[in-house]
Amino acid sequence: METYHFFYIIGALILCTAPVLLLAFAHAESAPDEREEQFGSSSKDIWRQLREENTHIASLSQLLRRAGLFNSDQQVNAITLTLIAIIVVTLGLAVYSYFINVPSTTILIIITAGIFGFAYLSYALLKKMADDRQDKLDQETLMLVQTTRMLWRVGLSLPKTLAIMCDQLRELAPTCSQELQLAVNKIEAGQSQEEALYELLNSTSAEGFKEYLVVIRQQSITGGSIDKALDELYKLLQNRRRLELMEAVNKMSGKMSLVMMAFLFPALLIVVAGPAFLTISQSLTGN
Repeated sequence: METYHFFYIIGALILCTAPVLLLAFAHAESAPDEREEQFGSSSKDIWRQLREENTHIASLSQLLRRAGLFNSDQQVNAITLTLIAIIVVTLGLAVYSYFINVPSTTILIIITAGIFGFAYLSYALLKKMADDRQDKLDQETLMLVQTTRMLWRVGLSLPKTLAIMCDQLRELAPTCSQELQLAVNKIEAGQSQEEALYELLNSTSAEGFKEYLVVIRQQSITGGSIDKALDELYKLLQNRRRLELMEAVNKMSGKMSLVMMAFLFPALLIVVAGPAFLTISQSLTGN
């Protein structure tokens, strides 16, 4: 391996490990002395500043939020551990390639491709987790709507209704309860109901859950009844769910038809036309 190859590897490692080290140092707890309290900044503040300055980091933070990582500490930990895992696995592949006498240029390609490839796989896995969680929100919204209607008819206020649902639906609708608990915590901390529900509305991509939040936010603004609106929303979600199930059944029947054509039709052809084909071939051979 040439000398400039070592410099290239060292430079690549520095570029890759520098963000990880910065995030790790930012996340580390500072000592409670006055100097660090004056000049040091927490990982939460740094992460918030990065989200405000960079749209890509803001979209990544939003994706982490939809995947279930709500606060900045969880997001920083997830990104840090992911980057460390990518670098360790890539270096392991590079060291293994070096010991089996792989050419140096190939090792450099392995390092570069490994970093970008594992980063893309991590992003795809994160997106899959976020989409699955949003699907769970849509599936649990029907129960959420019915529970809200029952509690609203009793005469409870909106914050009390949300608090009871977060406490009672943790096993039946855990994802929705987890989302609503964030709004309840903000309302209890002094934030207005409209702002808390608006922030929750912007942080989710589940259509049914967003429509539910729009209804209850409208009630918190106008102060009117939401029983009729929730009833219409329930019927709408039921029809949407029915259409989704019909579409899934149609797709499944199409896949089953392809499987039958690929496997059952040849076997059926052999059973039905096989004897006739053997008879014709034997008669032709005998002549």
